[in-house]
Amino acid sequence: MNETRTRWVLGRTGATLALSALLGCAPGTADAADLSAAAAGYVVQGRVVNSAGQPVEGAKVVVKDRRYYNSDIVLLSDRDGVYRSRLPREPSSWVVSASVTRQFHGKQYTFDLEPSSTASFRASAGGVRNFTWRVTGRRPGADGRYYGGLVATNLWFENLPENVDQDNVRLTMTPVGPLIDGSKGKVVSGRKPVYTDSGWAVVDVPLGRYRISATYRSATSGQVYPLQIKLTGSAAFASQVTADFEQSGTNQRIRLEVRFA
Repeated sequence: MNETRTRWVLGRTGATLALSALLGCAPGTADAADLSAAAAGYVVQGRVVNSAGQPVEGAKVVVKDRRYYNSDIVLLSDRDGVYRSRLPREPSSWVVSASVTRQFHGKQYTFDLEPSSTASFRASAGGVRNFTWRVTGRRPGADGRYYGGLVATNLWFENLPENVDQDNVRLTMTPVGPLIDGSKGKVVSGRKPVYTDSGWAVVDVPLGRYRISATYRSATSGQVYPLQIKLTGSAAFASQVTADFEQSGTNQRIRLEVRFA
């Protein structure tokens, strides 16, 4: 069992951190040039950017000591997206993860960030770990998860024109304004849903506000049927709906009900 040692710090790069008193050193500062240099012993550093390469301020960077339980160093990226911290002079190995939290249309969302490496590093060698905020794409690892959200549909089995399958539902999702990272969204249309923990869903949809309509494409005749649609939990069906994502654990989702007219 790992020994428990608390070493928890929250601060911005360049600010006076409690960590400096703990380690007996002044907090370091960094700029973009530092990130192209080789790792420095007993220092962890990196930069956080979005998919366009622009700096992300206020990202939460968690530096975890694998030797001790509950011994995280927690930092925030500065306005240049940079973070930096000294590490204790102990024979420990460390791993780094990061997330960003943003408000969007009155709701709060938290996103895991893509690391430049998931490998651990020895404190004596130091480490450079950069992060990218991606709104789409597959996450590292083999768990089949994506950085984008999912849009789940539940097809009501009433007024059916034929034998139907949930995976023949097709959505057209038109962005209403920019995406959460400020980038311009694109229409998402015609993608086949897959089965997920939330039911049948279109996966890896970049988070934004969408105007959504639905159709059903017959696998036998090829005929396309318009479907009525509503948000799960709302009262009335309509020909289209405007929807925001909801935070669900470490993912985001929209839940929809659809039916034949």
